[in-house]
Amino acid sequence: MSPLVTLWIVLSPFVLAGCLKGRYALSLVGMLVLFGIPAILAATRLARADSWWAKRFYNDEKLGRVAERYRSSSSINDALTL
Repeated sequence: MSPLVTLWIVLSPFVLAGCLKGRYALSLVGMLVLFGIPAILAATRLARADSWWAKRFYNDEKLGRVAERYRSSSSINDALTL
């Protein structure tokens, strides 16, 4: 098996978690470049308040932290925010 395919298989859970958290740009960039570091960052950061992950797993306290941290109304800005 190609090392590139192996790397993609190992990183795909991080990419999936990052996308579910609304961190699309970081997840996709992490899948393609820099050995997956952006995808790992996307998977470990707080989810966007309107993402599936936040609605499913976050309680009111954590949603408050998300709203406090990401006050911008631009969804593009939120998706690209580290």
